[in-house]
Amino acid sequence: MDDTALLQEYARTGAESAFATLVQRHVGVVYSAARRQVRDPQIAEDVTQAVFIVLARKAGQVARHPGLAGWLLLTTRYAANAHIRTSIRRAQREKEAVMQSQPDDSSTAWTQLEPLLDEAMASLGVTDRAVLAMRYFENKTAAEIGAALKLDEETARKRANRALEKLRKIFSKRGVALTAAAIAGAVSANSVQAAPVGLAKTISVIAASKGAAATASTLILVKQTMKTMLWNNLKTTMIVGTVIILAAGTATLFAQPDEKPVAKIPYKMLEDGRLFEQSINPTNLVFHVLVGSSLKGVRPQDIHLSIQSTNKGNIPIQLGEKGKLLDFPCDDNLRRENPFVVSDQPKGTLRLGYWVYVPRPEGISFRYAVLVNAVDEANKAAVRANEMAEKDFGQSASMFPGTVNAVALVFPKAGAGKANVTIATKEGAKNYVADSHGRITLKINPRFQAENPELICSERPDWIGIGSF
Repeated sequence: MDDTALLQEYARTGAESAFATLVQRHVGVVYSAARRQVRDPQIAEDVTQAVFIVLARKAGQVARHPGLAGWLLLTTRYAANAHIRTSIRRAQREKEAVMQSQPDDSSTAWTQLEPLLDEAMASLGVTDRAVLAMRYFENKTAAEIGAALKLDEETARKRANRALEKLRKIFSKRGVALTAAAIAGAVSANSVQAAPVGLAKTISVIAASKGAAATASTLILVKQTMKTMLWNNLKTTMIVGTVIILAAGTATLFAQPDEKPVAKIPYKMLEDGRLFEQSINPTNLVFHVLVGSSLKGVRPQDIHLSIQSTNKGNIPIQLGEKGKLLDFPCDDNLRRENPFVVSDQPKGTLRLGYWVYVPRPEGISFRYAVLVNAVDEANKAAVRANEMAEKDFGQSASMFPGTVNAVALVFPKAGAGKANVTIATKEGAKNYVADSHGRITLKINPRFQAENPELICSERPDWIGIGSF
C-alpha cells in the first residue's frame, strides 16, 4: 500500500499496523533531518517521536497532502525549531563535540549543504518540496513520483529539475555556489541515515496512540510544533489585545508566497468567527468579528472582500460599522472546500480582530447580575472558542486575555475623574470614582453576586468592557 492508502486506513480504522508501516518507511528521513538541525542524537529521537505523534493526530488531513516525505520534512523543521527556541544554544554547541560520528561527509559539497539543507527545503513550495523529498531523500524514480502526484513520467522529471534549480538558487543566495548536479548527488548520498535500532518500534507504539504514553517534554514539543504549523499554514501573526477596556485581539493576514501580493483569509477562519459570534447570547454579551487595515486612511468600507470558491464562484462580502461582517455565508459546502477570502489590500496590511462588550443598560441604574451574566457568558464563549480551534486547527485559541473576571465601565471624557458608581449592598453603599480615562474597573465579587444589589451610575456609561484583572 502507498502512503496515502496507509494514512487513510489509519485515519479511518486506527489500524496500528498501517501506522507502523509508515513509521518504518519514513523514520530514517525524519531522524536524519532532526539530527542535522538539533545536533544531538537523543534530542533528534525526541523530535522524531513528536513529528510522528503530530502525523497520527493529523493523519486524515495529511492523506490529502502531495507527498508524505515533504510534509514530514517541513514538520520536522517546525519541531526542531520549537526545541531550539526553548533550549540553550550554548549547551547544544557543547554537545556537538561528543556526538556520535556522522555519515561520511568528506564530500565538500555535503559539508557546505548540510547546515542549510532543511531551512532551504522548508522555504520551497509544497509541491516542489514533495518532489525533491521523493527524488533525493527517498530516491524514487520519475515514474514513481509521477504516479504519486498524478503526473506522467516526463512531466514529473521536468518538475523535479525545476525544483532542484530553485533549491540551487536558494543555496547560491546563502553563499554556496554548487551546480544542480552536485547538489543532487550530495543530497541523495548523505541526507538520510539509518535511525537507531528500536526507534521505529518505540515510535509506532507511542505515536499510534496519538501520544497517550509520551513523556511530558515530548507532548510539550508536540503542542509547540502544532502551534507553529497552525500559524504558518494560516500565514498570520497574532497580536492579542491585553487592555481590559478593549478586550480585543487582532491578527495580520499575509498572502501565500506564490500568489498575488494581496492579503487573504481561509474561509473556515472567518466562518468560525461568525459561528462563534452567533453562539453568544446577545442579552448578556455582544461579540463582533472585525476586519480592518493597518494602513492609515483605509476605512473598513474601503476594503473589498470576496470568497473565491471553485464550486460557487466569487461571493462578495460586505463590511459594516467598524469592519463588522455583514451577511457572511455559513455554508457546509464552502466549509468543506475552505477557499480563500481574498481582499484588495496589500499583503501584510489586513487585520482580523474581534470586539466584545456588555450591552449598554438603558438607564443609569441596573442590577449586578448584568455584569455577572456578561462575565459568565464570556468564559463559556472562551471554552467554545477553544473547542472550535482544537477541532479545526489542532490547538487552543484564547479569545480573551485569560479568565474573564472583571468589567470596566467607560464614561464620556467629561466624566474622567468625576463619574462615579454606587453599589447599594445590604452592608452599605460602595462608591467607585472614574480614573483619569473615565474608567471604573470592577472585579466580580462573589458576595455581591449572591446578593445582586443595584448599581447606580452618576451618568450613563458609554459602554462596558470585560477582561481579566
